[in-house]
Amino acid sequence: MAVAIPLVSAGEARADPVAELHSLNDRFNEAVADRDADAILSLYAKDTIWIEQGKPAIEGLEEPRKLFEFVTANKGEVTHSVDTLFVSDDGTLAVMIGSVDARMESVGMDATGTYLYVLKPAGDGWEVVTDMWHQHAE
Repeated sequence: MAVAIPLVSAGEARADPVAELHSLNDRFNEAVADRDADAILSLYAKDTIWIEQGKPAIEGLEEPRKLFEFVTANKGEVTHSVDTLFVSDDGTLAVMIGSVDARMESVGMDATGTYLYVLKPAGDGWEVVTDMWHQHAE
């Protein structure tokens, strides 16, 4: 479910924020398929808040880098889908909630999960400023 709202950010109208946010999700999926941890990390702000289940929230890209390098090195297949998308009226904030399918045959993983991104406009698109995720118990 996605709702398009006319937006203004820093004095400039964003043409189609919903399409931009879906494009970010597509780029995430493509980067995982290409096994490119740096491309995945390029979607994130340098001061991203990372919230992993069972651990304290942390700021920065160190933990996301560890996870994405592990996934790409182990030929992980991770796919995000967008289930819910909210965009603020003023276009300064978006929340994306979705499902994750993750498989890494080399480590015996076949899992599903949920993610929640908080995003802000950056350049011509958006960047993740908070990533909270949860792997569902089998």
